[in-house]
Amino acid sequence: MDIKVQIPFAVDLTKERGWSQLDKYLYFVARFNLHIEQGQAEDPMSFGEILRTYHTTDFSETEVVKDFEEECIIADVNETTSTALFENELAAKVTGEITGGVMSPLYEVSAKVGSSLEQTIRSSAGLSLKSAQSVSRRVKKSFTISQKIKSGAKELHYAVVGYRKYSWDVYLHYIDYLFVEYKSTALGLRKKKRNLPRPNGPNHVNRIPINIPLFRLYFWELESESSLLFTETEYRQLPKIDHPERVVFEELHAELKKPLPAKPERPTLYTLSNIAFPLRWIDRSGEWTREELMKTELEEAEGSAWWFQYGPGRKRSYKTKKL
Repeated sequence: MDIKVQIPFAVDLTKERGWSQLDKYLYFVARFNLHIEQGQAEDPMSFGEILRTYHTTDFSETEVVKDFEEECIIADVNETTSTALFENELAAKVTGEITGGVMSPLYEVSAKVGSSLEQTIRSSAGLSLKSAQSVSRRVKKSFTISQKIKSGAKELHYAVVGYRKYSWDVYLHYIDYLFVEYKSTALGLRKKKRNLPRPNGPNHVNRIPINIPLFRLYFWELESESSLLFTETEYRQLPKIDHPERVVFEELHAELKKPLPAKPERPTLYTLSNIAFPLRWIDRSGEWTREELMKTELEEAEGSAWWFQYGPGRKRSYKTKKL
């Protein structure tokens, strides 16, 4: 099964704090578009904690039909993948490569930048494996038990949670990036937002093909729909997993050759920037007031064409001419 994952996640990019601020009026993000091939490992199903305990009487058969919820710790594979990419400052390296290789005012990258990025990412992939840590989370899962316990059973019966092992082969398909710049026109006071580089019709020039393997990871997935009953003796003989929340990383040597998708993945960075940033700089939300931002713009406009044609400088110019 093929999976598409984008890091940083879209929800994080709907806020200004999810973007890197390069200077007072310039923001940036580079997003990793991952191609993931999921498979089921050959390992047999393994079992974890005991959820419920049941017993029967000497004279009657007991039918257990039960639905219940339990809180479990599971591996957060998406967050673990994100952490593996960002712990060794890979994002900072990619940001440096792109921001250092574009030219204002178009902010487009050359093929040379793409080659340099590929080398940087390949050399950093091994570091990701050494520093990668598992990220887990607590979730509530529903379980269903439907099983009969024969009369006269001497041992307790345990309802046990089961896990299956899966693998992810993680490839970096391409990187898309975007600059958000606030700038005023020659005769304007208010700084307005621009998304750069601008799309060339349906062609989004902010995508850089990479197509390199990053790593393979193994994780355990909870079989939450059903749980089996085992006697105490059977339970002791079951294959068990002590830490189902842990993710194991391996090197990945397979290659990926996929063209860029005809249409960019949704939501695009252009869409996300329009959610995260207002059109006008003074309308941004944060630890400041709108009046403070308006004052800053007015102070920075002193001496500009707007200042002398429409602003306070116009009065001074008028008085000078009158004298």
